Amino acid sequence: MAFDPMASMRTMLEGYMKEARPLEDMLFVREKVAVVTGGTSGLGFDIALRLLQGGAKVVIASGSQDKGDTAIALFEKNGYGGRVVYKKTNVAEEADVEELVRFADETFGSLDIFVNSVGIWNYAHIYDMQSSDFEKVLRVNTVGLFLCIKHISRYMIEHKIKGKITAISSNCPWYPYPVFGGYSHYAASKGAVNALIVESAKELKRFDISVNCVAPGGMATPGSTGTLAGSGLTEEQEDQIYEEIAVTAYTGTQGVDGVAMSAYILSTAVADEITGECLIADNGMSHNIFRFQPETEKYPNDEE
Repeated sequence: MAFDPMASMRTMLEGYMKEARPLEDMLFVREKVAVVTGGTSGLGFDIALRLLQGGAKVVIASGSQDKGDTAIALFEKNGYGGRVVYKKTNVAEEADVEELVRFADETFGSLDIFVNSVGIWNYAHIYDMQSSDFEKVLRVNTVGLFLCIKHISRYMIEHKIKGKITAISSNCPWYPYPVFGGYSHYAASKGAVNALIVESAKELKRFDISVNCVAPGGMATPGSTGTLAGSGLTEEQEDQIYEEIAVTAYTGTQGVDGVAMSAYILSTAVADEITGECLIADNGMSHNIFRFQPETEKYPNDEE
């Protein structure tokens, strides 16, 4: 029999074709159960919407019953009734997080996907910031994520679920904006989130649980547009921080849905080989890629 130099390659390529799951199965999350903290507003709401469109059953959680009722009413109005429920939850309280996991299991019978979209902050220079504000932001943004990963991963391990865990981080730990600062507590909390994701991914890899985060830039959400100066500031200090926030280093804000889709993709089988990663979804901001660049004439001349 003559030697066929293409036989080995052909066999390998045929193997690829046999192993390739249908693309539809890779892209959708049908029959999966997802929990989205911060899912009643802004980015979290959009992520919950995309998961519902993908076929998942979704538990949205937040600390506001009013926001929860509003979000559920909108989902039901648009045809998602029966596949989405609300659970009031303070992620900074361990008992609340444990109850959230129980609720998801009792309501939908599983917990396959978790997206943490909770995030709080306010504005103050570090030399004016109240310690209580700093501690509260880290308590919710970082400790809250730890508590969620702790109890949700424990559930996934006990039920042998090859789960997907995604946290919404930020590009602010390495891209300091607004120009003059103003939320060192938020940047510190999100830097800790990035590290926590990598370490959690290392520990959960043996259980086939993927852990990643998405780092967006500035977005126009109800939370961001309603954020005010920190507590304890004088009127003069508040005026100064608001003036500085208005001086942005980039033009405009990015769309919320693009970030939501990044979190959605990390929740699907498309991302089966991705873990411990921080997906930077800031529309080029971290690389100083903007739609418009400042005119060079606006920069001072060193010779003047």
